[in-house]
Amino acid sequence: MSADPGRGKRRQLQHETLVGFLGFFAFLALAQAVWNLFQPEPALWPGFLAGSMVGLTWWAWRRGRR
Repeated sequence: MSADPGRGKRRQLQHETLVGFLGFFAFLALAQAVWNLFQPEPALWPGFLAGSMVGLTWWAWRRGRR
């Protein structure tokens, strides 16, 4: 079998897609967490969700820079 010449580019595009997906949902989670702060009885889970999504986005972004 011959080597796949487009493998590197495909992996880069997959990584960019993952970072974009995580970044989009991290933004939504952050917006929900901020909105939750102004509610009469704020819950903790939006903050935990936002923190985990931002952490995953940061991890995926850093992983691709290597």
